[in-house]
Amino acid sequence: MSDQTSTDTREKLFAAGIKIFADKGYTEATVREICKVAQSSNINAINYYFGSKEGLYKEILEKIFSSYDQFDQADWDRKTPEQQLRMMINNFCAMLYRNNNFRSDITAIFIKEMTCPSPFLEEMVDDYNRPRVKRHLLMFQNLLGEGATEDMARDCLVSVAGQLLYYSFAWPVFSRLFPDYSPEQNYLSWADHVYDFSLGGIEAMKKNVHGGSSL
Repeated sequence: MSDQTSTDTREKLFAAGIKIFADKGYTEATVREICKVAQSSNINAINYYFGSKEGLYKEILEKIFSSYDQFDQADWDRKTPEQQLRMMINNFCAMLYRNNNFRSDITAIFIKEMTCPSPFLEEMVDDYNRPRVKRHLLMFQNLLGEGATEDMARDCLVSVAGQLLYYSFAWPVFSRLFPDYSPEQNYLSWADHVYDFSLGGIEAMKKNVHGGSSL
């Protein structure tokens, strides 16, 4: 088997895995179904390239959970907290909604993982989410000012993340209520809205930090 053939087979299995896991979920998906979609008659191919069905699924999860990190964060520490918030929101909106990503099989797998976690979720959180959340919590504490607690910063993070994730989770309902709206076409204006709305909320939260007066 040539290197190119080997690469092509691996990529087909990976793509087929995404499709089947999106349709069936981790538990119900079978190696046979994945190989059929990949047009591979050898059901041992997944073991050869990924070690097991579990290995394939874990690699797909790593692709999902690392996708935010494709955006360059090298100058994060040189930005003001306001610029960091803008970067966070813009990057999440681009990741979720550009090119209709919010309706992709990748997003379907993520949503399934949130409702029925696999054994690998804890590892993904530790490797990818925890370092990112630590950075974002510090950002929100800086936005809130001296005296802000980690609980306050956490609530701000959850509020902003909820806005960013809304279309991914609620699209079946939202699209029926507002059929002419396209997140793909409007994700930049949506990022502007989330940023302005979040800054307004943070200003209101400062009153709780500084005894009734916003600084």
